[in-house]
Amino acid sequence: MNRFLFFFIFCHSLLFSSENSFSQVDSLVEKKQFLNAWKLLSSKETELNKEDVNIRKIKLCLKYFTKSISHQAFAFTNLKPEENLIQLRKSAETKLISTFPFKIDAILDSLIQENPKNHTLQKYKGDYYYDIFILFGRDWITSQQEVLRRMYTAYSIADKQGVNDYLSLYALGYFHHLNSESQTAIEYFHRSLNLDSNHAPTHYNLAYIYTELDSQEVALKHAWSAYKKYKYIHYKNDAGQMTGSILGKTGRHEEAISVLLDCDRLIPNTYHTYYYLLNSFLHLNKTQEALITAENMFSLDWKSHTIHTDIIESFIKTNHLNELVVFYQTKLTKEKYDMEFRGHIQLHMAQAYSLVNDKIQTIKYINDARESFLVCYDNNHPVFRVLDKMSK
Repeated sequence: MNRFLFFFIFCHSLLFSSENSFSQVDSLVEKKQFLNAWKLLSSKETELNKEDVNIRKIKLCLKYFTKSISHQAFAFTNLKPEENLIQLRKSAETKLISTFPFKIDAILDSLIQENPKNHTLQKYKGDYYYDIFILFGRDWITSQQEVLRRMYTAYSIADKQGVNDYLSLYALGYFHHLNSESQTAIEYFHRSLNLDSNHAPTHYNLAYIYTELDSQEVALKHAWSAYKKYKYIHYKNDAGQMTGSILGKTGRHEEAISVLLDCDRLIPNTYHTYYYLLNSFLHLNKTQEALITAENMFSLDWKSHTIHTDIIESFIKTNHLNELVVFYQTKLTKEKYDMEFRGHIQLHMAQAYSLVNDKIQTIKYINDARESFLVCYDNNHPVFRVLDKMSK
């Protein structure tokens, strides 16, 4: 009896000591003393508490590292009040910093083998590979496809046992989306939103899928949500462009213009913003705004065949051939001597006239373009093959 009592007291004291240590770790993390938190955790690991200690170490590694070496070794820093972890990570990229080897994948595999019924360990394994996918992309120890497979397998095992969160369900949806399994992806994404309706990437991916399925109204709802909820301006801009595009497709051009002008303020001079703006301006017969937008697109790269094709098709589809001709004629009037420039403009005027089956004007501008290009290009330049093909 005394031996049993002694053993009980001993275990209880270890448990109390462990919980006390964890509260100290939590306090250090709250104060952003991440290096001290790591050292304290390392000093307190025993055979009895190693699972809890390693789980906390994994969380520390994934959230609070200063530098990661392929997510196999990690550096930590005790932050000063004015310091920012993201800034420290950027500066650490070019510095030699001592790291602590900590192979999360091997550690989790060992813990899972010892305690296979703790399905939370599978969830952490999924978190680990999701983090690798986001941070390293194709530049990790093994292939991106294998990383995604491991992430999916771990998250799936955990989810089947009821262990999940909004991020793991989002990741499972994203995996199915990548594999063109739209309906399964939708199910996971909606489950994710049930746990966190503010997760912008989930809304964005749902908008993308519903656009592909031609469910424009549902797509628009999620695109709007993604646009409103994203904080990072590049992602917000992408979501805004998608929203503007869908609004344009559904004929809500005034709203599309409003969103797209916001995008242009977020990140000025982006091609897709201009492209969708041009479409809406032309549909509303706002020709002056359309011409300004076309000029902005032209200025991005006046040699780009893609840009010219998009400009031309936008004007032609909305019955604005005359305005398009004026747009290009103005450029020919202003530039008399740069024959390469003139040749490209004449080629694209021929392209425009060919779309409306005006063969006379098409041939005229093909010949004009050929004469201009002969001044600045050799006879074997690829552009002449393009002109020959257009002549047929």
